[in-house]
Amino acid sequence: MGGEIIFIIPAVIGFAAMATIGGTLLLWLVWIAARRWGPRSSRAASLRFPVGATAAVLLTISLPVGCFRACQPVPQSESAKTVAAFEVPLTTAVDRADFLTILQAEAAIEGLDLNIETAEEMERWAEMAPELRKSIEVTVYRGGEVRQSEARVSDQSHLGHVWISFERGEDPSLARRFRERLMSRIVERWPGTLSVPVAQTGSLPHKEDLRRGDHGYEIDPSRIAGYICGTAPGNAPKSACD
Repeated sequence: MGGEIIFIIPAVIGFAAMATIGGTLLLWLVWIAARRWGPRSSRAASLRFPVGATAAVLLTISLPVGCFRACQPVPQSESAKTVAAFEVPLTTAVDRADFLTILQAEAAIEGLDLNIETAEEMERWAEMAPELRKSIEVTVYRGGEVRQSEARVSDQSHLGHVWISFERGEDPSLARRFRERLMSRIVERWPGTLSVPVAQTGSLPHKEDLRRGDHGYEIDPSRIAGYICGTAPGNAPKSACD
């Protein structure tokens, strides 16, 4: 939740600022026009436009509207949907370095690019909120006019247990080929790699909601209701299933 708040607050403030400034300017123009071309009663009104009061009213209105807009779910395209995820036990700097070497090599073969967060960038996240601490953060994407993400690597919220998730991609066959080649090498290097279930909502469960199964993680039956689309009590809201 901390990461979401970090992005929501600037969005709300930005919307409120634009609405307040733009609304005040628009009303000022209307006030000017009314004084110049309106009926005699409007021309006899105050000689000063109430900038402060107008801005205060618009700000009061725009803040809750901005919160509502920022919290609305953004429809997820088919290509961006998560189709598979795995947990890789990278507990040392050597493990992470080896993992990045394998990832970079396989990405290069498939013509993919990597965006790797530096230690300084990750430390800034940790300074903003302790729950955002992580030791690795990588986005794998296919270049072009629009950068299409195909995989994400992070151990945020489960430090030392790195999750790599794969998206469907614009070309599912190419994305699947990359996923299979990469995971073959990763499992060979780290046999303790476990599969992570993708919930019916399309999201990855919280680690505390998982338990070990025969072939990887499973969602704990006592927690599964929140990851299922439906109308039963405790099911995920409709917005999470769109």
